[in-house]
Amino acid sequence: MIFDIFYITLIVFAILAIQTGVLRNAVIYLAVFSLLCSVVYLFHGAPDVAIAEAVIGCTLSTILYLVALKKYRIFTVYYRCLSNDLDEITKLKAEKNHMKSVLTKFASSQELQLDLINTTSSFKQIANSVSYDVIIFHSNRGIWLHGLKNSYQYDELTHHFKDKLDLPIHTHYMNEDDIISVNEE
Repeated sequence: MIFDIFYITLIVFAILAIQTGVLRNAVIYLAVFSLLCSVVYLFHGAPDVAIAEAVIGCTLSTILYLVALKKYRIFTVYYRCLSNDLDEITKLKAEKNHMKSVLTKFASSQELQLDLINTTSSFKQIANSVSYDVIIFHSNRGIWLHGLKNSYQYDELTHHFKDKLDLPIHTHYMNEDDIISVNEE
């Protein structure tokens, strides 16, 4: 019975590692898979193989993958919808989906991994507490993009948005020197 549970969890973590779209999660799933393999080896009476799997498979390879991923650039975008009206939110969701596809195409063209985070935090909370590449505030009055002043990726994104974002809404581009003029509801 206990072996069946371990075999099933091995299969689950193998599938999760293959199917996930986030590389860091795949590394974590592989580490858990390797740790479970070492436990299974131990149950089968092979402690030397279990130790080798735990040290090499679980520890060293996980560290190497995480170091390699640290060099892989993640493009972090915080998104906030500034509306409480349900009819308006439905319209804004369609605009957000279009914006997300433009962001995804931009990230893949720049060889970046897009990390789009929905938030209810204010601009000051985001800017002062987290690391970000772009903050987007979206309402029926327009889209406000805020990026870091010396970020070449933000400059590239603004050019990409001007070329590819075909929404009937005004888009404002700001950097850290600009005062945010969004009325945060």
